[in-house]
Amino acid sequence: MFRDIQAVTRAGLHANEDAVGAGKDFLFVVDGATGLSHRNYMDPRSDARWFAGQTARLLQELLPDRHLSLSDILHTAMDTVLRRWDGPAEALPTAAIAVWRCRGDELELLRLGDCGASAEKADGSVLCWQERELTRLDALVLEQMLARCRDTGCTMEEARRWATPILQKHRALHNTPEGYWALDPTGVGIDHAQTARLPLRECRSVCAYSDGFAQLIHFMPGWDAAALHRMLLEQGAQTLMDSLFEKQEQDRDMLLVPRFKLRDDTTAAAARIGWEEKHELLGQQDPAGPPSVCTHSQ
Repeated sequence: MFRDIQAVTRAGLHANEDAVGAGKDFLFVVDGATGLSHRNYMDPRSDARWFAGQTARLLQELLPDRHLSLSDILHTAMDTVLRRWDGPAEALPTAAIAVWRCRGDELELLRLGDCGASAEKADGSVLCWQERELTRLDALVLEQMLARCRDTGCTMEEARRWATPILQKHRALHNTPEGYWALDPTGVGIDHAQTARLPLRECRSVCAYSDGFAQLIHFMPGWDAAALHRMLLEQGAQTLMDSLFEKQEQDRDMLLVPRFKLRDDTTAAAARIGWEEKHELLGQQDPAGPPSVCTHSQ
């Protein structure tokens, strides 16, 4: 049911901790959360990278099974990942995720963490799903970082190191009622995911993307999530990522758009909805990313 599929991810600064996948009737984005302890158990570069890659491989295998709900598929995948995990429970990696799937005459969404998702309807309107609590917590830290820069004259990079204990405190709130819900190998957050079911015939296109990709909104005056959806379908993920990376390079002091690092991993998936037999997958392999079940670009 999907056509003109895009599934693209680019590493930000180091190992790519995102993953993306797509098939003829599903697409997904996984955004692994960079660990703050600087110790890894499953991958010498990043356990978040390992988690995103493992999750993507399992989703690629499980999503074609239309007998299972998206929630059941994620629970099954997390059971497998947890059995493979060889570190302590307190070091379990986390991720955000957004999954679209065509199932029968419906379009299904499951979204957890700070990945965004959107769907264009036949009347041209765009429905958007975004996380709020983690975004609010991150905004509070960025405000404190900016204040630190003003008070001490330090750089945003120096302020980020200063703010690490605050970020660790916020990160400890994941999968608690006082904090925010995310994907981790225990699967405890899955039942708190945002879900939607839409009549397939009323929809024209879908998108899912990491918060690193959504950062483009802050660089483009007047853009919102609906504009990002339309531009992703019109211009393509590759073009938008080129533009984002250029704008980030021009804002190396990270003051025009305050953020935690110069460039985050950047991932997007999109497709038009149609009923043609032919489906085209657009993108390129990224040898620097997790072993691929999906398309990547360098």
